[in-house]
Amino acid sequence: MATCPNCGSENREGAKYCDDCGGKIDLAIAQPEPVSPSEGAEEEGLSPSFDEDEGDVDPGPSAEPEDEPTPEPEPEMEPTEPEGEPQAEPLEAEEGPLEELPRAGYLVFPDNSEQPIPPSQWLIGRADLSKFLTDPKQANEISRGHLTVFQEGDRFFIEDGTTMVQRKASSNKTWLVRDGSRILVTGTGRNELQDADEIDVAELVKLQFVLK
Repeated sequence: MATCPNCGSENREGAKYCDDCGGKIDLAIAQPEPVSPSEGAEEEGLSPSFDEDEGDVDPGPSAEPEDEPTPEPEPEMEPTEPEGEPQAEPLEAEEGPLEELPRAGYLVFPDNSEQPIPPSQWLIGRADLSKFLTDPKQANEISRGHLTVFQEGDRFFIEDGTTMVQRKASSNKTWLVRDGSRILVTGTGRNELQDADEIDVAELVKLQFVLK
């Protein structure tokens, strides 16, 4: 299009005179200035294009390589025992009879107190038993060394009187009561004690022998 320099009207291309005002159109003036491709593209909001020689063009996101399938591990083979003679089973230790631990012997007094019998000789007399008497005047009927108990190995014994220095019998005797029977200890030497035996001292105080 040719623009009239006088009135600014647009005329057909190549016109020498303006159709509106009749003024002369100078083609050199009316010819619009050429616009470079880059400027025209910027005015239209387009980004310029580049040839391959002018620079690198971002090719865009590259396609990611597909993951290769992971090979499955081969199943492990369980070790097999070689064929041949069967293996012998381990021998179990033979269990023998359990040895019984030696039991301790105790004397139970009238107040239900318990005293263990020591390995050495234990002399029991008036000083130990008078407190259990209902009548204190009867204390003289119990000898100072009325009986002796002692242990030998896993066995327990009783003797009347004292045997520490010289044998001396008690004044009013000692008995064992076992299964309802009375066994005289005085004058018979040592007597082995059995569990639940009752010891009768001068028919005044009763003790009991127990094994634990």
